[in-house]
Amino acid sequence: MALTQAADVSRAILGVVLAGGLSRRMGRDKASLPLAGTSLAIRTLDRLRPQVTALAFNGDSYLPGFAAGVETLPEMHPGRFGPLSGVLAGMRLAQSMGTPHVVTVPVDAPFFPPTLVVRLLEALEKTDSLIAVAGSNGTLHPVFALWSASLSADLEHFIATDAKRRVRGFIEQHPHVVVDFTTTGVAAPEIDPFINMNRPGDVEMIERMLTRKGADDR
Repeated sequence: MALTQAADVSRAILGVVLAGGLSRRMGRDKASLPLAGTSLAIRTLDRLRPQVTALAFNGDSYLPGFAAGVETLPEMHPGRFGPLSGVLAGMRLAQSMGTPHVVTVPVDAPFFPPTLVVRLLEALEKTDSLIAVAGSNGTLHPVFALWSASLSADLEHFIATDAKRRVRGFIEQHPHVVVDFTTTGVAAPEIDPFINMNRPGDVEMIERMLTRKGADDR
């Protein structure tokens, strides 16, 4: 049986859905954006929940439909420091909980693999790395990553001093391992599990794919 559940995870892991940023290309808040009748925030939280031992949402607002037990992490500097601000908030929360690791996923990519966390953790432990990050087909997906919470001081310094504050830039400064995931779709065969939705047209495309899958299943 594939390892996908929190019970299969050998260490406590805080899962954080990153929903900060200004969403300029989308033209509206992504977290509340409906996809096939369910908001992206709820879809992404529900997909991450079975893979972690605690769950948090990093964004500007608390949305209706959040299940009990989801910690909310408001944006400290909305739109200014990019995803790393949310990663840092997650690390700080994990440390306050005595949890050694944080896994992050973006709110606009709710089809990530159900084995994401356990495979990242296995790679982290085998290589003695501090960060494990997902990749597929030669492409790195920097915000799909498992982080050691002990990196919080380093990350705070990086955010304060690095002009670009790129997630990849921080990862490359620390021992890390890239975990290669296949791009076989799990919602529909043609949907890359790491696909994200940046523009209204992206949402419409995914809606059509999901509708076709539903018709094929009947």
